[in-house]
Parts: sequence; structure tokens; C-alpha cells
Amino acid sequence: MSNSRPPKPALRITGIAFAFALNLFLISVTSLAGTSWDLPVDLLTALILIAAVIAGLLTTWYVGARSGIHAFIGGLVSAPVLGLFVLAGNWQLALLAGSFCALGGIAGEFFQRRRRG
Repeated sequence: MSNSRPPKPALRITGIAFAFALNLFLISVTSLAGTSWDLPVDLLTALILIAAVIAGLLTTWYVGARSGIHAFIGGLVSAPVLGLFVLAGNWQLALLAGSFCALGGIAGEFFQRRRRG
């Protein structure tokens, strides 16, 4: 069959760990900086979500293929850690940040595929 697709590459635990660690790091730095500078809550929330998207986009750069699923797993695994330790019980923002990490990975993979042709 000439129309069959080549098999997808396997998931890499290093890619998932990269998304987890980078999402945790960027959101922690953003949260610490925002609270020390007394930023309004709405602005701080927006900056945290932007940091999560950046983590997903950088996961695309690191992993290459299947970065959306790597960013999805890494971002959502980081949500409990974010909710417990970084965002002080703000579970809604922690889950949203994990989801935005996945969105960044999906967007990065989409643009990467478009560039390849």
C-alpha cells in the first residue's frame, strides 16, 4: 500500500520531563517575580499563562516530532506540583497552565509541520 503512513516515533521520557520541568520553572519564576513586584492578579495570571505557552513552544524545539503530546503530558503532570507548591492552592490556574503548555506544544507542532510542507 503506497498510501500508508510511516509509524509515529515513540514518546520520549526526556521530552515529557523537559515539558514538566520547563513549565514548572517558567511558571515559578513568573509567579515569584509577579508577587514580588506587586502586579495585579489579572496581569499575573496572563503572564503565567504566557509562560506556560512558551514552555510548550520550547518543548517543540526540544522534541521535534509529537511535541503536542509531550507538552500535554508534561504540562498536566506539572499541574499538581504547581497547585500544591507554586500557586498556593489555586488549582484552576494550575490546570489551566498545564493545558496552556499543551496548547503551546500543539501550536508549535502545527507550525513545524506547515514549515516542512
